Amino acid sequence: MERATKAVKSAGIERARIVMDLKNQRIDIIIGESGNAPKADEWDRE
Repeated sequence: MERATKAVKSAGIERARIVMDLKNQRIDIIIGESGNAPKADEWDRE
């Protein structure tokens, strides 16, 4: 976990989620904001 956190920070990424699947020996780093969808009227502004 510490190595993954340091890698994210050294890449200059401000928001990320680190998911560790020890059973399958896999680490996923999900980059970006939360998955909240914009409100319906926000789509109409474009």
